Order: sequence, then C-alpha cells, then structure tokens
Amino acid sequence: MKTEQREEQFGIRDIIFAFKKNKKTFILSFIAFSFFVAFSQFIFLKKEKKITYYEAKGSVGFGNFSYLPAIMQKLGINMNEISPDLEFESKVMVSDEVLGRAFDILQKGNHTQDYDESKKRFIGSVRGNLSVSIDQKEKLITITLVWEKKDEAVQIVNAILDAYYEYSQERFKNEVSRAIEMVDVALSHIEELLSRSYLDFASFAAKTGIVDAKYQIKLIFDSLQGLKDKLRNIDVKIAVFKNTLSDIDLKKKISAEDIFALSEIEGVEKLYEEYNSLQMKRDELLTQYTEKHPKVLSIDNQLNSIVERMKRIISFEIRKLQLERDAVIKEIAQINESIFNFSSQFVEYLRKRDKIDLINSLFYNYYEGLMNATLLGGIRFSMISKVSKPEFAVARSSRGNKLSWIIFLSFIVGLVAGFVSVYVSEVLDMKFRSVDEVEELISAPILGILPRFHDELSRLAFEQGIEGIRINVELLSLKKNIAIFCLSSISSEGKSTISFGLGKSFAASGKKVVVLDLNLRHPALSNSLGYESSHGFVDIVTYDLKLEDVLKKIDENFYFIPAGTRHPSPSSFLSHQKVKDFIISLKEKFDYVIVDSSPILAVYDILNLIHLSDFNILIMGKDRISKVHAKRVSTLIRQVRSKIDGVVLNFVDEKVSPYIKYYVYKYGYYYYYYQSEDKSKRDNKKRK
Repeated sequence: MKTEQREEQFGIRDIIFAFKKNKKTFILSFIAFSFFVAFSQFIFLKKEKKITYYEAKGSVGFGNFSYLPAIMQKLGINMNEISPDLEFESKVMVSDEVLGRAFDILQKGNHTQDYDESKKRFIGSVRGNLSVSIDQKEKLITITLVWEKKDEAVQIVNAILDAYYEYSQERFKNEVSRAIEMVDVALSHIEELLSRSYLDFASFAAKTGIVDAKYQIKLIFDSLQGLKDKLRNIDVKIAVFKNTLSDIDLKKKISAEDIFALSEIEGVEKLYEEYNSLQMKRDELLTQYTEKHPKVLSIDNQLNSIVERMKRIISFEIRKLQLERDAVIKEIAQINESIFNFSSQFVEYLRKRDKIDLINSLFYNYYEGLMNATLLGGIRFSMISKVSKPEFAVARSSRGNKLSWIIFLSFIVGLVAGFVSVYVSEVLDMKFRSVDEVEELISAPILGILPRFHDELSRLAFEQGIEGIRINVELLSLKKNIAIFCLSSISSEGKSTISFGLGKSFAASGKKVVVLDLNLRHPALSNSLGYESSHGFVDIVTYDLKLEDVLKKIDENFYFIPAGTRHPSPSSFLSHQKVKDFIISLKEKFDYVIVDSSPILAVYDILNLIHLSDFNILIMGKDRISKVHAKRVSTLIRQVRSKIDGVVLNFVDEKVSPYIKYYVYKYGYYYYYYQSEDKSKRDNKKRK
C-alpha cells in the first residue's frame, strides 16, 4: 500500500513543530556534545609536543590584456580584454606537473637511482603542507608552505613559482599552435561544405525554377488576387446587365436609368439618343392623333425595333463577359495548381536554403564561439603580470592559536548532534505529526479538528467544530434515515461527548435524531446523563419493551436511548438478530441514528453491527493514539467489509497544531461578534 511504502520525511512545518516539542532534547544534546568535543580537544592539545614550523609565502599576479593582435586580425577575430580564471590557475599551481618541475629545479639535474620515487614523496609531502588562497579583486594567487626547515621552505616556494611560470609559457605556445591548426582545418572543411551546398542549390533552381521562393510566391499570390478582383468585377457587370435586360424586357421600354447601367457598352448611348428622339416625336403625334393612328403605330414599330436591338447588344455583352469569366476561372485554376506544385517543392527549397544559411553562420561566427573556447583558453596562460618570491620564512608554533578552531568545531558538532537527536526523536515517535499523515494512513477525509477545553473561546471553537462535522457528514452521506457509528481505537478519546454533541447539532438543524449508547461494558454517556439505572437498549431487546418505555427526550427532536441493564456477554448479545432488527427499525423512525460504540481495540463488540452503519466516524484523540493503533483499527474495519468515512481529531493543542489555531481564531471571531451584537441589542432595549 501507499501508506506502508511511505518514508518518514520532514517538511519545514514539521521541523518547526519538532523543535518546539523537542526543544529540551536539542539543548541538552547541543550542550553535551559541544562540551565533550571541546574537552577532548583541550586534552589532546596538552599532550601534543611543541614543534616549530616555518612558513614561506609567494604570490602570482594576473592582468587583463590581449596577446598577438596581428595573429587575431589575420584569423578575423576582434580581440577583447580577457580576464584570468584564477580558480583554474590555482589548481594548476599545485598540480603534479608543476610540483614535479619544482623538484627538478631543486635537484638541478642531479639524477639518482631512486629519483622518481623521491619526486613522488616530494610531491605528496609538499601538497600536504601547501595551501592556496585567491584574491579575485586584486587578481592574485598566494601559496603558503609550512615546512620544518627554514631555508628549504623558501627554496621550495621559489621553485614552485618558477616551475609554474615556465609551464604557463609552454602551455600558451602549445595552445596557440594547436588553435591555429584547428582554425585552418575547420575553415577548409566549412568552405568545402559551403561550395557543395551552393552547387546543390543551383541545380535545384535550374530544375524547379525556384530561385527566390519568397519573392516568387509574392508574385503568384499578387497575380491570384488580381484575377479574383477581376472575377468579382465581371460577376457584378453580368448581374447588372441581366437586371437591366430583364427590366427592358418587362417594360418594353428603355429608361435613362437603364442607359446609366449600360454606359460601359459601346454604341448604347447613341442608340438611346435615337430611341429618345423617336419617343419625343411620338409624344408630339399623340397631341394630334390617337395611339392607333398609322403614324403613331409606325413610330411604335421603330421604338420596338430599337428595344430589340438594345436587348441583342446587352445579351451579346453578357455572353462576352461570361466567356471572359470562364477564362479568368481557368487561369485561377492554373495558378492554384502551380501553387500546389510549388508548395510541394517549397519544403525542399527551405531545407537547402537553411543549410546554406547555417553553413554561412558557422563560417562567420566560428571564431566567436570556437576560439573563445579553445584559442582564448590558451591565451589566459600568458596573463602573468608579476611574481612575488619570498626571501625568508616566518617561524610558527605547531599549536598556534587553536582556541577559535576548538570553539567552532564544538559548536558545529553540538549543532549537528542537536539536529540528529530531534530527528531521531521524531522518527521514533509513532504519534501523528500532521493532518496529512492521518488522512493518508486512514484513507479518509478529516471531518473536523476539535480543541481541548480550557476557556470560553476553546469551548465555542469546540461547538462550532461539531457544527462543521455535522455539515461535512450531510455533504458526504447525501442520504436520509441513516445510522452514524462513532468509533474509537481506545477509551478516553472523547467519543461519547462528540456523539452527543453531533446529535444535538443535527436536532438543532431540524432533524429528528436519536443517540444510542452501545458501549455496553462502560456506558459512559448513559452515566454522564444520569441514566445509569434506567431501562435501555438491552432491556428493550431482551424483554420486548416498547420504544416509548426506554426513549428519553433530551430536547426538541433530540432523543437518547441508554445502554440499559448490564449484560453478561455483550459480544454475543450484539450479534443477535433482534439487535439488528431494532437498529433498522430506529432508522425508519428517525432521520439520524447516532451510535456511541465501545473502543474497537479493547473489545470487538461493535464489529458485529458495523455493516448496519451508513457512515462511520473514527474519533482520534491527539497524543492518545499512535499510528499503530490507527492502522490496526482501519484494518479491522476493512476485514468486516466496511470502511471509515471520516475522521475527527479531538483534544488537539493549538500550540502544537497550526490547524487548530485557525479554528480557534475563526470561531472566536464569531463568538465575540455575536456577543457584541447581543450586547448592542440589550442596550437598544434599555433605551426604549
């Protein structure tokens, strides 16, 4: 399971609470271990023999400058000032290569039979007594050698500085030569690649006709847009001409509006002038003759002839425009086909173009990247501006001033011991540290967190917490006429108090509630309410009493059934079928049946009836129940094919848990708000 595989981990919140809880453990561990380390160090210091050592110091300074500008210009590099890498140089200064060269300088060519072994011993001995410090501001590396012989200390430091300077110059020359060779090889390879790429692109352009794809695509789309505009204009003209033709055909006349719409057609205006002249002549004749007069009819024939001619001209123009429209559509289709063919080759064009751009970028930017990483890496070795050699060594005691070191070491050891002791205490502590741990182990949501009773504010927080539990149960159950079993692992976890308070809360919300005391061995709730000698649950089942004989009315809609007469074998009694039938009958008569059960780990009585429960609430007393208990209860309930639907944390101390402080302050605010509101109402009544 996920819960079983979970490792103990500390978060920031857990660390803070762990220190609050284990403050004394931390302080005691810190004091004890700090004192022990300090005491042992002082004892060791007293036994240590006093030996005089000699300290010799030398330094190497570095500057920012450029080297060989003529070569850099030849290679096409713009040289900028280069800062030395002091961290890297300090490692080179104490490397086997430099220390070996220093040994060669000290031997001055005198090679003995065990020369190599002597060099290894020298390197190991010097490195163990050599320290390096870096001053970034002054660009200075200082080496300090602590040696037993005064003259040898100075000689060894001077030899190391000479060896480092010699090795730096040698490295610089080698790096410059290697870098120039790399540049020549790289340039030749890049030029060859670029040449092949241009030839490949030229072949592609000759085959496809694509030279500048972006420009060519722009021309194609501009042409396509022009054709689409032309097609729209043709469609508009055709529509206008058809409307005009229909109008003329319907009226058998030609109007000025028709001529305006047909103004683009050649000869239409001249024809209209002729038509208009005849129309005026007809109007004059009508002043003298009737419409059936031969002269009038002759002019009508001429007018009709002009109308027919006009219709033929318009029809001809419409057919001509339709042919033009078909040609434009065909041209658009051809362009679309060419765009499709072009797009299939465009990807290949982009690949070849990008390849050329990439090689060009490599060609022009090669030095800025590659040279900074290779060539300029070698130039840093030539930046030594000064070498300061020691002339004498300073005597130093082997003990020195170790008091500050002893104090520092004792403090660190004590601090670590304190942290470890707190961590071990928390790991070995089987109690829950957070609400998240409870939810993860039980696999059920937290319905509420209830504080200890110590003042009016915490009492109000408790009551409001019960209200919150009631609301959560209603939201999670979403059923009516249900049985709620209040369970606990061990005794004294506040189960009876919460059962009664939850029943009271449900009754106050208008529900009909009965609280049933099924803790037959220790009926704490019955005793606290003064019904220790009353008939109750055991009697109604055993002697077939009526419900009214044992039902106790506590408040409006709120009832209580005591445990009743002590039974010699509660476990066998609760497994009886009549007990189950009675609980089922209670569910039919009440909205909520709240059962105060016996502790599960003490006795298994309630497990006989838990399958009748619609909602199981596990009540856990903070600092009273361990993870082992909680896990055991969860396992037992699952074994009888039931589950825990919600958890209530009781007796939570606000000093330990951050959650309870939120509840206390939240409900405390409401308490003082309503208290002040009631006071103001009373004051208003007095004034009236």
